[in-house]
Amino acid sequence: MYNKKRAFTLAEIMIVFTVIGILTAILVPSLFALSPDQQKLKAKKSFNTLTRAVENLTNSGPYDANDGMLVSTSFTSDKDERNEFFCNNLAEVLNVRSADCTKDDVNTAVTNTDGCSAFTSDETRNRLCLTASSNVADYSTLQTALDTACEEAFYNDDAAKGDYNIETADGILWGVQRTDFSQSTTLTLNGVSSPAFYNVVCIDVDQHGDSEHVYGVGIRRDGKIVLGTKLQEIITDDYDN
Repeated sequence: MYNKKRAFTLAEIMIVFTVIGILTAILVPSLFALSPDQQKLKAKKSFNTLTRAVENLTNSGPYDANDGMLVSTSFTSDKDERNEFFCNNLAEVLNVRSADCTKDDVNTAVTNTDGCSAFTSDETRNRLCLTASSNVADYSTLQTALDTACEEAFYNDDAAKGDYNIETADGILWGVQRTDFSQSTTLTLNGVSSPAFYNVVCIDVDQHGDSEHVYGVGIRRDGKIVLGTKLQEIITDDYDN
């Protein structure tokens, strides 16, 4: 017996497309919400990269011979070479695409809300220095100062200014300030004394496109790293999740 095959009617086809459209409208936004934030991933990657790099430096030949301290005054008498020493050594352990440690390509006269001069010009150096007299009540204030310094040094009303002196192969830009870490002033926070000087490292993960994605980090001469508020929130949120 001949069985005539029954085709879909126009109404049935329209119902199927309607159901597909409804499911798409429901599922697609959820999928986008679950997709990782690429800028946050780069920020976390930069944190891991910097942590490993500084750890490697404090255990490397030159610094290990100096009890793991990052000061470079014992290696050369030339001030420029001393100031470039950390930047050049950091560039060597990063996966660098380009680097120029001969100068600080940031704008001077940046101050934070606590009255501490953030990038104070000292010959050709620009640096973030929190002295014992600075009004720094706790580490959260210090962390905010790091972010503020980097944002103001590299952005003006969210328009890019200043140049980063290191670019890694992953496209992350690094503003590494030149210093010999020789400052001996101590800073007391919550009853604990520590070196007051932090070499500020500014990290930009979106090719100098938006101040929201520039992060401040402070590196002390003993290798301790203090994250700015924005990067700390990303790392903490990652651990919590």
